[in-house]
Amino acid sequence: MFDGRPPVASSCPQAPAGTSAGTPGWHAELTLKFERRGSCTVLAHMHHRGPLRVQKVLYPETRARAEVLLLHPPSGIAGGDHLDFDIDLGEQSQLRITTPGAARWYRSSGAPASQTQRLRVADGAVLEWLPQEAIVHDGARIQARTRLACTRRARICGWDLWMLGRKASGEDFRTGHLHQLTELRRDGHLLWVERSRLDASDALRASPLGWNAARALGSLWAIGLPADDSLLQACREVEEPGVALGITRFEHGLWLARALSESVERARQALTRIWLLLRPALCGASADLPRIWAT
Repeated sequence: MFDGRPPVASSCPQAPAGTSAGTPGWHAELTLKFERRGSCTVLAHMHHRGPLRVQKVLYPETRARAEVLLLHPPSGIAGGDHLDFDIDLGEQSQLRITTPGAARWYRSSGAPASQTQRLRVADGAVLEWLPQEAIVHDGARIQARTRLACTRRARICGWDLWMLGRKASGEDFRTGHLHQLTELRRDGHLLWVERSRLDASDALRASPLGWNAARALGSLWAIGLPADDSLLQACREVEEPGVALGITRFEHGLWLARALSESVERARQALTRIWLLLRPALCGASADLPRIWAT
């Protein structure tokens, strides 16, 4: 366990556990607090328990904008595992978060696996939450929650990407379930909440009103952007072969995009193109992909 300030290097200048009934899984926590100190965004506080780590804090663009790589050393999430992320951005700080690779949710014959993400963003702060995709193995039982809290002058853009089954291995998602909750609060008021309960055998998977027989679903959300009709139109003109794509801007300022595809790589590419269009309005910076995505 670590509780305190990060090391100097972090500041600015498959036999998975818990796969059977009665087998305890990992209970892991990661708490991060970022602050703006002068011209630099720094990791001011870190606490972890279990197998969750900050692999690296980078500054690929500017000292004001940090980039964090989150690492889960076991490489996969098994039945009985519980992962909790608690990330707090102080005023005027800027942060982009991603992961070194895809997350894998393994088969469970017992307890479900869960992941909860609590993200808080203060006035003038900017958060980009861009983890790589989650691959759902056959038999996985998943509970995933994302809770966002921000102020009126905060800006956030993030996504989640799910791939049902392991296409390269010829494995479909035939048993198990994926239960999700996403909610956004601004100044304490609930702006948006979405709950989904998808069982592997659910008719929603084949329905045109649901997944429409696709295997990959991506959802991108953004808040704090200007009500720019030309930007919205540019996002709506994004096309990617093999991807059904749509975007909506709500009256209270939430932008929500969906991408459905047989390929999670293509779904991610479509949402990446939308994110790059939004980025100048989000943080005043042009396109700059995380280098880890190319490895």
